[in-house]
Amino acid sequence: MTRSGILSIALLLPFASMAQRSAEEHIAAARSAYAIDSLDFALAHADSAIKLDAMVEGALKFRGDIKQRQRNFHGALMDYAKAEKQEPENARLYVSRSAVHISQGNLKEALRDCDRAIDLDPMDADAWYNRACADYMGRNNDGAMKSLERATKLKGDHPEALFLRGVVRGEQFKEEAGIADLEAALKLNPSIPGGWMSLGVLQFENKQYEAAIATFTRVIDSDDPEKKTAYFYRADCHYARRDKNAACPDFRKCAEMGDKDAQFVVRNYCMTEAEEIPKKPRKQRKSVIEF
Repeated sequence: MTRSGILSIALLLPFASMAQRSAEEHIAAARSAYAIDSLDFALAHADSAIKLDAMVEGALKFRGDIKQRQRNFHGALMDYAKAEKQEPENARLYVSRSAVHISQGNLKEALRDCDRAIDLDPMDADAWYNRACADYMGRNNDGAMKSLERATKLKGDHPEALFLRGVVRGEQFKEEAGIADLEAALKLNPSIPGGWMSLGVLQFENKQYEAAIATFTRVIDSDDPEKKTAYFYRADCHYARRDKNAACPDFRKCAEMGDKDAQFVVRNYCMTEAEEIPKKPRKQRKSVIEF
């Protein structure tokens, strides 16, 4: 049996036995459950710890983290507000709360918490990364880049920071540097949401069509949520290489999935003798940063 399997069984003990543990033991059990994404059990243990001792160190902040991962943002903010009264100098508390504000689009509040975290601990790469996310979402790419440079200097193997820096560099028309950042980020974490599509789009825009075709093929083969868009971009790569025979099957597949631009291309290009697409539609895709 694997370690995680043993741990899962341990977490399935009857809840009646939970009351026999100390608050510290409950928090330890909550952290173990959280580490394997058993969030309901983590929350139950955190609740028990706080019920036994509302002042147990780190419990309120940690329960907020659990609720945040469960997408219970209101509950997370309530716990962070209580935790702030107990440990106002905890920089990681403000990092966590800034992530909730970013997820909810409350960018002013996010920046305020990021700045508070940085004041307390300027060496926290996550605080700089979160600040970059807030600036990026607020269309302040220059501010985002400054924070990303700090984040990556502090932690060179921060995949999310490398990914966002690649996205920003792409938007600043620094395609080569952006591609290098995206490739480095995906090497560290191949599961970054939207990561492979972002790389493929930047390769396409930099006219690296063969590399882009390989990247979009990976997206299509993995049943990525952006599979339909990947078909269009892969078709566009073939079209740019003047390979109508390769482009049209992808345009047709995209059209069958309901894409109106692809349907236009099929009608006016693939079903005709035309060598070019009239009034060629161009996809506009903006990377989405997920927390």
